[in-house]
Amino acid sequence: MEAMVDALAKEIEMRGRVWPDPPTTLYFGGGTPSLLNAAQLGRLMVAIRATWGTTAWEEITLEANPEDLSEAALQAWLDLGITRLSVGTQSLQDPTLQWMNRAHSAREAIDGLERAHRLGFKHLSTDLIYGLPAPFDAHWEQDLRATLALPIDHLSAYILTVEPRTVLGHRVKKGEALPLPDEQTAQQYALLCETMAQNGWDHYEVSNFAKPGGHARHNRSYWNGTPYLGIGPGAHTFDGRHRYAHPGNNPRYIRSLAHAQVAQDIPLEADLLSPTDRYNETLMTGFRTAQGISLAGLDAQWGIRPDRAERETWQRLCDSGHIIPTGTPNGYRIAEPHWLIGDSLAATFFETD
Repeated sequence: MEAMVDALAKEIEMRGRVWPDPPTTLYFGGGTPSLLNAAQLGRLMVAIRATWGTTAWEEITLEANPEDLSEAALQAWLDLGITRLSVGTQSLQDPTLQWMNRAHSAREAIDGLERAHRLGFKHLSTDLIYGLPAPFDAHWEQDLRATLALPIDHLSAYILTVEPRTVLGHRVKKGEALPLPDEQTAQQYALLCETMAQNGWDHYEVSNFAKPGGHARHNRSYWNGTPYLGIGPGAHTFDGRHRYAHPGNNPRYIRSLAHAQVAQDIPLEADLLSPTDRYNETLMTGFRTAQGISLAGLDAQWGIRPDRAERETWQRLCDSGHIIPTGTPNGYRIAEPHWLIGDSLAATFFETD
């Protein structure tokens, strides 16, 4: 971990030379940053401040494991200026957690979040996974009730995805686990939307819900097309025209930073986005939010708007209620019941070079 922190601090300094604009949000994530001790996290904060100066951060988020939420760690994070914790609970049912091979119990997660709230964290995020195979699918309603009883103001809810070359993928391939039928997953999604709305939560992005004042500020960059800088192995960067990706290999990353003299020496995979790529991305990310898209905005920025490029398809989806007005001039969004297929709906309007 010391070698990793050395490499991260060095990359921060080097990338700061070519990324002069100070960040407005920080997000320590992508894995298990809560395993770092306070001194190691502090070194990264020092490197960030030395590179971009002090700034009025809108939000500083730390992803944390439920089992890492000790009083000492929580107090150290508060002292470092962390304003939001994103805690990976995934479920609050012990049988489900055991099936997922999670290291924490439901009690540990609940106690940790309550401890964080008591010590002064005003913004707490957690996550849940639905669409689990039987018999764990039966726990979904209990998970929702237990989560709403927590002192949190933000929830991310994701559908279980079966990936190849994983333990779950192996189980499914051998017939030891059967994916939940789409119809039942859709029913769980409907229950999620209904339950959160009844409790006053805003469904502001396909997978994200927030109490008033609890919206996660950092993630807006991804959905609004704002440039962002990623540091570390597996991290991604967007500068407005290019997307860059670090190789997701820790030893290789540490070795490359040990020999790097300038930012250009850091191995990155680069992808230059065409105006068509940017239009398609703007369309897809916009349709993932309750804010939706602006037809006039797309036309002004990219010279294309879906209601003209695909007139018949647009009208059909509007008539069917899949696409609805947002209430703002030229604003449209995907209706909440159809967000589960939002990406495929957006893709029907993609342009090709």
